[in-house]
Amino acid sequence: MSLAIPVCPCCGTAEPTRLGRLPDSEWFAGKHLARPLSGGALYRCEECRLKLRYPLASTETYLALYDNAITTTWVGTITRPDWDLIISQVDTMKPNGGRVLDFGCYSGGLLSQLGTRYERFGIEVNRDAANVARERTGARVWHAIEDAPDNLRFDVIVIADVIEHLPNPRSLFDLLETRLAEGGIVVVSTGDAENPLWERFGANWWYCFYPEHIAFVSQAWVERALCSRGWSLLHCQRFRYRSLSPISRFIERVLASVYGRLPRTYLCTVSILKHWLGRGAVTSVAGNGASADHILFVVNRRPSL
Repeated sequence: MSLAIPVCPCCGTAEPTRLGRLPDSEWFAGKHLARPLSGGALYRCEECRLKLRYPLASTETYLALYDNAITTTWVGTITRPDWDLIISQVDTMKPNGGRVLDFGCYSGGLLSQLGTRYERFGIEVNRDAANVARERTGARVWHAIEDAPDNLRFDVIVIADVIEHLPNPRSLFDLLETRLAEGGIVVVSTGDAENPLWERFGANWWYCFYPEHIAFVSQAWVERALCSRGWSLLHCQRFRYRSLSPISRFIERVLASVYGRLPRTYLCTVSILKHWLGRGAVTSVAGNGASADHILFVVNRRPSL
């Protein structure tokens, strides 16, 4: 890994602002690693507002880590607020149905909840999860977008909890725009990189704790990185990824503040408590649900003049 100052992968701006060190991790996408993966540091591009992890492992390393035999890292059998919001947008904007591609469909949880008027497709790098998705939904699922027929176009492309796993989010839109049908839309849900608590705590925020999360966007990023390149923002909203009672939300916010200000103390204390209770290693930190920490946006391509 290079230790040089990074260049923003989306806009090419040099020397983004360093926000703090990210912790090393022995876990990746639900799998325990033989050797810890370096956390690197969190940076923010002041031009396009992308937040990014740097340095990164190689593309081959990430692909090997994702394509494992685990198919339950991201549970696909429960009600999720992001899926409800995505399906609501799809139903509103494409009420007559059409072809829906779930880019990063994992085991098919979201696809299984789409109405029968939609023809379902998926992209999934984890081959075992892709097999589960096929059996569960009957959808055509490919390992990569390049494997889909060249002439196949989609009315909706969904990117749910995926964009944060990619080193250059803008390049994904460059890739997928050729796969959109005329009038097609792209629906995205991910962590909000400009959530006020995240802005306050920098690298000590729960969403960038996970080593598989490497790039983080916001509405400002959409407006600067996408709308400047021929995309239109049709809809944008913030939401809580996890619904909590007022008391639980308050506790989560307090614990998130402790981690935000004293990350080493927090991790050491939680590690000791989990060891004492026989609950294994620390694989997450507090903050999920403490605020409206996620964003959902819908974009489409502006017609060429």
